[in-house]
Amino acid sequence: MAWKKAGVITYAGYILGFPNDTVESIREDIEIIKKELALDVLEFFCLTPLPGSEDHQILHKRGVEMDADMNRYDAEHVVTAHPRMSRHEWQSVYRQAWDTYYTPEHLETLMRRAAATNTGLARMQSILLMFSSAVAIENVHPLQCGIFRLKFRKDRRANLQIEPVWVFYPKYLWEIVSKHTRLLQRWLLLRRITARVRKTSRSGVYTDLALTAVNDEAADMLELFTHTRSARTQVERIRKITRLTHSPDMVVDSFRR
Repeated sequence: MAWKKAGVITYAGYILGFPNDTVESIREDIEIIKKELALDVLEFFCLTPLPGSEDHQILHKRGVEMDADMNRYDAEHVVTAHPRMSRHEWQSVYRQAWDTYYTPEHLETLMRRAAATNTGLARMQSILLMFSSAVAIENVHPLQCGIFRLKFRKDRRANLQIEPVWVFYPKYLWEIVSKHTRLLQRWLLLRRITARVRKTSRSGVYTDLALTAVNDEAADMLELFTHTRSARTQVERIRKITRLTHSPDMVVDSFRR
């Protein structure tokens, strides 16, 4: 909430594909984040053992299947096997994660939170346009997305055939037209949401669970702290430290962080 009071737009990354992750657990976690955390922008990544890293070496020594194509190690593509998801499931839930977080309903919630905390509706609208559209429209992470994408017919990897002029340019033109049509549709959706929020909201009036101050009792109520075994373990760890240090404010401060 301190960030909100300062008018800061908050970003966070969510890595999908840790050993205990499943398609269902990822979906559930995203819904909890939407409801209980005052995050504005959430971006998703696939857990990726970058070549040369310790994680990559460990998996290699264990004989875990990994892609040989280094171009795919971009945190957007699944490049290794997972103990609880197939590669297809993992890649699919990565795509679904963006749609699950950036629903029209949650976009409006984000805009209402922005209005209530004086974060700046116009600024929020522009940021949400790219983060809610990039994967759906261009199939790339928002940090790689742009309004216009230059493509050159002969810029191809060595193992890919160069397309003839009569195939490349009509396809490129259609891609530009269809992409900008969909971007315009998303922009108009956000404009309608912004107009509705401006019409019906007054600064400081709107609130929801994510904007509510966290206290010690919240650790027994919010799914963020109770949904998983590791979350419950962490809560107990913080409480134990509090008892040992006799610091009554430590639990609340830890939860806020």
